[in-house]
Amino acid sequence: MTESVDDRQDRIDGEAAAWVIRQGGTPLTIEEQRAFATWRAASSDHEEAFRRASSLWSDLDVGTRQKQVTRRRQIGTGVALGVVCLTILATQSDGGWLNLDRWRADYTTATGEIRTVSLPDGSTAQLDSHTALAVHYGTAERRIVLIDGDAWFKVAPLGATEHRPFVVEASHGTSTALGTQFMVERDPAGVRTTVTEHSVRVVTRTPDGLTHSVVVAEGQSVRYGPDGALDTPQAAPVDAMTAWRSGQLVFDNEPLSEVIARLNRYRRGRIMLMGARLRDRRVSGVFSCSDIDGAVSSITRQLALRSVSVAGLATIIY
Repeated sequence: MTESVDDRQDRIDGEAAAWVIRQGGTPLTIEEQRAFATWRAASSDHEEAFRRASSLWSDLDVGTRQKQVTRRRQIGTGVALGVVCLTILATQSDGGWLNLDRWRADYTTATGEIRTVSLPDGSTAQLDSHTALAVHYGTAERRIVLIDGDAWFKVAPLGATEHRPFVVEASHGTSTALGTQFMVERDPAGVRTTVTEHSVRVVTRTPDGLTHSVVVAEGQSVRYGPDGALDTPQAAPVDAMTAWRSGQLVFDNEPLSEVIARLNRYRRGRIMLMGARLRDRRVSGVFSCSDIDGAVSSITRQLALRSVSVAGLATIIY
């Protein structure tokens, strides 16, 4: 798979931010100077990204220091804000938005993109923003590997011409269709399977080799962690959880930290909370997947908070 335009730009921006931050510390070693010169000369895009990152750092360090400290004392000095923004960019390319495993995907979506694909057996997969999956169909089974993100599946049923089970693998578990429609979500905290029609069997394996299995009924969801520990299925607000399929995000009294994590999937740049006290503030509302800035404005009004954006790279809520 080739690197998407968005992923390439995220990677370059992250590398540029990392170089700016590094140059603000101790002097570069000879090896680092050579590496930086090689990176900078490799592409005009590298040079432009470094120029933007350097300009942002300079603007925040000099101009914002005087203008913003008084007006936005809660978020610290312009230098601190610059460190936050550039660090966010640098970490985007380290196991976050640029997941190297995405290279082995057959289908991907960019940030903010929602895409429906037809699979070889006639099944359908709808991919949420920044999702990647690989297709491994064989004679014994129809296996999908969810590498990253969320996907909803409408499965071509078993019958006279189709005997292979439909299996979605994610982390240390699998979800096997016993019906036709379900969703699998994968993030660093684990995997969640939600059933919208009929049922699904979820099987996990723990590091010590133990296997756990449960059948998830229509209208239920179940989570399992990176270690394969399997929770008990629970009733789920299926319509709200799958609202992204029609371009909406629905939250009902959910923690602000979880809402922000969700919004970040649909927007380039990062949204951050300043202060742990904000994490558990509760949010309710219906927002458009294509207007995340509008969602941030609505949420800050709802919770009587403030936000500041920097060059489209980061939005900080405080």
